[in-house]
Amino acid sequence: MKSKPQLLVLIIALLAMTAKIYCAATTLGTTDVLLFQGFGRFIAREGLIKLYLKTQLFNHPPLLGCYIGQVYRWAGDDTQLFAFLTRLPGILSDFIVVLLLLWIRKRTGRPPWWALAVLAASPVSFMISGYHGNYDPLIPLGLVLCVVACLQGQALLAGVLLGLVCQVKIIPLVMAPVLFFFWLGKGQAGRFAAGAIGTLLAGWSIPLLFIPGTFAKQVLVYNSIWGWWGITYLLNISELPGMGGIVLFRPLTLPQTIVVHGLKAIVVASALLLAWRRRKGPAEGLLSTMGLVWAVFFTFAPGFGVQYLAWVSPFLLFYSPRWFAAFTAAASVAVFVFYNTISQGMPWQKGFRLEQLSSTWAPWMLLPWAIFLALTIMSRRELGFGAAPAEREPANAVDGDGEASADLRRCSHASK
Repeated sequence: MKSKPQLLVLIIALLAMTAKIYCAATTLGTTDVLLFQGFGRFIAREGLIKLYLKTQLFNHPPLLGCYIGQVYRWAGDDTQLFAFLTRLPGILSDFIVVLLLLWIRKRTGRPPWWALAVLAASPVSFMISGYHGNYDPLIPLGLVLCVVACLQGQALLAGVLLGLVCQVKIIPLVMAPVLFFFWLGKGQAGRFAAGAIGTLLAGWSIPLLFIPGTFAKQVLVYNSIWGWWGITYLLNISELPGMGGIVLFRPLTLPQTIVVHGLKAIVVASALLLAWRRRKGPAEGLLSTMGLVWAVFFTFAPGFGVQYLAWVSPFLLFYSPRWFAAFTAAASVAVFVFYNTISQGMPWQKGFRLEQLSSTWAPWMLLPWAIFLALTIMSRRELGFGAAPAEREPANAVDGDGEASADLRRCSHASK
């Protein structure tokens, strides 16, 4: 018989999945749904390569494009059915992530039950997976599966899974150093790299062969949207020369370009440094490391979409349950304001005019960004700033934050 806490988490996850399915079946969602329907129609009739050539708006890898085309073949011009089928993979992904974390907890004793219950019932997850209409919830599922493969000692499989999740968006590549250095310490980096590179090239082969320049520009070096998150939002409203505006497809100004490249460099350097310093930790510690990498990423992200907040929760949960709870609270408020604003109030049916209404909702995004900023500052020792953390065991080794702190100390000690 399942333990009472595990059963409770499962019930919460099932109820949350049911609520998301109902929301997906009865609402249209955001502008992304109509964009994907248009992409699917074009792919079904003209093919994926022509879509890349026709519009800069399509910035996803080809396997996801093939799925979008198939969804259109199933749903046709029935927008409500298309919207439901678009959101269903993310809804199922959220539930599977909870199941995987329950399995990991059985092996490791982490994270605490209350944190798993919060994850299962997360309002952020409900709003993004149940309402938004994008594929971002697939990303944490893919990365958690990579860690499960690491726990099983399967280097090649971990690489293949990383390559597969990069068929949704390329952003999971930011976690490649975390996984590579872990396997390097075990003498299996070659197997991991072969699985990842082989899967990436297989999935991207057709556009790389036929339209390499267009594919690289629209997918591999996609910058997202400047001006409504974190540092770029503050620069946008600062009235500094060349920093204003919300920018998606028009060229960035020279000052904006310099900032974007600088922020990208900070994120990449930080991911490499964290991956190297924590490389000798246990396999379950990969989740904590990824949580810290996501915190740094979102602190310095040069572009943003609200649905990106779906990426972080399972990993931040392992790094520190209390920081995860703070993020969930702050993000729930900000994301609710976002969807309520673009949907013209309750009840939500469709959410459009993101840019036109950004002056209302964008300031609220400073709430979750401030959590990431504070966490990055508090974790500066992991990046080599400040004195080394004290080498002592936490008072309560089974507490979530105690476990995260112990993991940090073990990894820090191992890297010396």
